[in-house]
Amino acid sequence: MKSILFEVNVSQVTCNENVAGPYPFIWEVNVPLLPAYSVEYYSIKVEDVSDISPGDEDIDGDKIIVYSEFELYEELKSVLIELHYHGIKDYSALFPKVYNPKLRDRLGQFYEEAEKNFEQGSWLSFTLMCGAIFEGMLYDKLKPITFEENKLETLIDNALKKGIINKKQSDIMTTVRRDRNLVHARNAKKQYVSRKAAMEIRTTLDILIKDFSNM
Repeated sequence: MKSILFEVNVSQVTCNENVAGPYPFIWEVNVPLLPAYSVEYYSIKVEDVSDISPGDEDIDGDKIIVYSEFELYEELKSVLIELHYHGIKDYSALFPKVYNPKLRDRLGQFYEEAEKNFEQGSWLSFTLMCGAIFEGMLYDKLKPITFEENKLETLIDNALKKGIINKKQSDIMTTVRRDRNLVHARNAKKQYVSRKAAMEIRTTLDILIKDFSNM
């Protein structure tokens, strides 16, 4: 069993009166990445309330529907969703804002392969797949036209300038871009991808997948 935490902005939450059931309110919480996961159970946390749900709940596509005793109040800025899941059932669903179905499916294939390499400790193979994912995500977001704009280096620079990624994420992506060249014989003397570096890449990738799903 794995776990993942989502902080959902209150703009993605609706709360209505429940006129037909035992609980006074119905919450609908939009989590764009929800369809990707094989969910066993979850909890919805609001500030000092550990779980607003009494157990009567459902998942409908990318929404969690909860019947609750608690009402959504104006001061609330976000809610925390803690998912407990068996695995990813649809890797392409990790990229819901990529509207080109071919690219979305391909990114899902890249992520699935990256995950397998990560679990096996195949750090360079993992890095190569992450480079492909980063490139695809930035390509979709920036819609480059010229040959120069399509280069990963340029995509990273432009994404940083536009505020799509931050400096730390840009640095990680740049490291990934350079490490892709380790496959060339002329680079045999250069440092190999370390476990620590792979962990930082994985963290950056998963944060960006969450961020991009809400852009």
